[in-house]
Amino acid sequence: MIEQDRRLLARAAQLNADFGRAVSDLMAHQHDGQLPADALRAIGRSLGELAAAFLARESELDGHPAPARVVIDAHTE
Repeated sequence: MIEQDRRLLARAAQLNADFGRAVSDLMAHQHDGQLPADALRAIGRSLGELAAAFLARESELDGHPAPARVVIDAHTE
């Protein structure tokens, strides 16, 4: 495995570990039954940044330009 891929997977593993702690913290620190917006924003950004890194690496491997932006459809069903 090349170093770049190892770093990407290590980053994903760390985010996965942090995500579990972050969810536990959210459950424990609700404000009047609502989740804190700043914590939700931080989690969303972290997940989005990791998604962008995965997509950028995929682009490198497939030999096409990486997307300039990764847009997340925030529509919920």
